[in-house]
Formats: sequence, structure tokens, C-alpha cells
Amino acid sequence: MSHIEVVCVGVITIDTIALVDFYPAEDERVLAKEIVRAGGGPAAVAAVALTRLGIQTAIAGTIGDDADGAEVMKIFARENIDTTGISIGESATSGSVIVASREHNTRAISTRQPMKQQALNLGAKDLMRQARWVHVDHVGVTQLAEAGLARGMGPLISFDAGYGVEEFDSSMVDLFVPTDRQIAARYPNLDFAAALEEDATHAGNTVVATRGSEGSTAFSPDTGLITAPSFKVEVKSTLGAGDVFHGALIAQLIHGHPLQEAMRRANAVAALSCRGLDGQSMIPTTTELNEYLEAHI
Repeated sequence: MSHIEVVCVGVITIDTIALVDFYPAEDERVLAKEIVRAGGGPAAVAAVALTRLGIQTAIAGTIGDDADGAEVMKIFARENIDTTGISIGESATSGSVIVASREHNTRAISTRQPMKQQALNLGAKDLMRQARWVHVDHVGVTQLAEAGLARGMGPLISFDAGYGVEEFDSSMVDLFVPTDRQIAARYPNLDFAAALEEDATHAGNTVVATRGSEGSTAFSPDTGLITAPSFKVEVKSTLGAGDVFHGALIAQLIHGHPLQEAMRRANAVAALSCRGLDGQSMIPTTTELNEYLEAHI
């Protein structure tokens, strides 16, 4: 029996991130305050958040047989993430060049052509079937059937609703986590609270919407409409904060926290991650999270 509690399935990248005071104009040169190379990708960042918070985690996805792929494997080894489910593809490891502007607290992203995802290997399928949770991003959600998984067939399924979710059938997953903007796009004729209730009631699941500096709001048949506050930190970059929230939310639910408290704690984890330029370096451990929350009651 596998000891892995969560398998994250989807995009794995190596990103180069530059922090500037303001975006350069055409043909203009600006000096970066900081430049880092770090792991990225929704599934990968969620996996790091889960392991930092004490959850035995595996990653499934595709990398290239190149230096960036080797760096990815070093990151996962350092974070004690099981890489049995990683497959090696023929194209270069996915990656982006990201410029974060301090002036606007925004980012501009140039992404390498996404690599073709390899079929899930046998190790990935075995881990997914035995896990308590399977967390998927916009790529991983398309691979559930490949693993022989569907909602109600073993692990709980969480979906990071990253792209093109206006028509997504959320009844496919147990935990649906869009942004507030995505909820508005799904239900343009309903107000926010009514849209959450409609989505969760129709699917019979839990819908948690992230709201940036406004925290998070959820609806489930068991809790009704609930909210959790945000936390203020000195923000260097918000890159990856949503992906961190997804991993942190699952971690808190596994640790036994009720949904509203799990959301509050996940909000804090995501906020603390924004102290770093990349999406991973400043994700706290459970001890660090508890210390922060005790100081901000």
C-alpha cells in the first residue's frame, strides 16, 4: 500500500523570474532588482506546498531530457516529493520568462511552447488510485480517465481551475477551486454568492473561490456560504499564490480542519508565499504557519 496521500498531476516548469521597478518600454533597458530561476507549474507548486505542510506527496507529469528537467528533479528531491509518476518527453522541459513589476504589482509572462504530455506511466496510475486525494490542473484533469479514475472511484479529486473553465462540468470533481472572475464568467447573470451556491448545489460538491486580497469564499451542501479573511504581508510577487492556496487547502483538510478554518489557513500560506519572488521559496512549514497565525490572531 502506498504511503502517498496526495498525487498532483499536471504542468511542471522551470521559470526565470525578474523583479523590476517598472516594465520597460519598447527598446528600453531596465535594471532588475532580482533575478531567480525556480520551479513552477500549477501542479508542481501545489505539490511543494503540500510537502512543506507535512503531507506525503507525489507528482505526475512530463519533463524533458535536458538540464531544466534535471533541475526539476533536484527540486523535487530536495522537497521530498515522490517522482515515480514523472515521464520524460522528447521536447524541452516547459518553462517561462516572467517579469514582475513593483510599480503595478503585476507580472508579464512569456511561455515556451508547451511540451506534449506523455501518457501517464504505470507508477503514476498506481499512486493516483491509492492516494487519498488527486489534485489536477488544466492539463492533469484531462488525464483522469487515462488513470481509470472518476469521482467516487477512490480518491477525492481536486481541480485547480486555471484556464477555460466556463463550460467545465464541475460535478467531475469533489473540490472545485476557481477564481472569483471565473465564477463570474460561468454565471454572468448571477451575483457572486448565488453563483457559488448554484455551482456547488448542481455538482453536489464543494466550491471554493479565491478572491486575491479579499480572501476566499466557499459553498458546500454541508456548510452553506462561508468566507475566510486574507492576510497582509510585504508582497514581493504574487506569482504562484493561487497554486500554493490549492495545495495548502488540501493539506489543511487532510490535517482535519473544518472547511472554513482550512480556507483561513490556506489564505495565510498563500499570503506568506508572496514574500518571495518565485512561487515556492517562501511557502511556510506547518510550524511557521502556526507561529504566524498565533502572532496575528
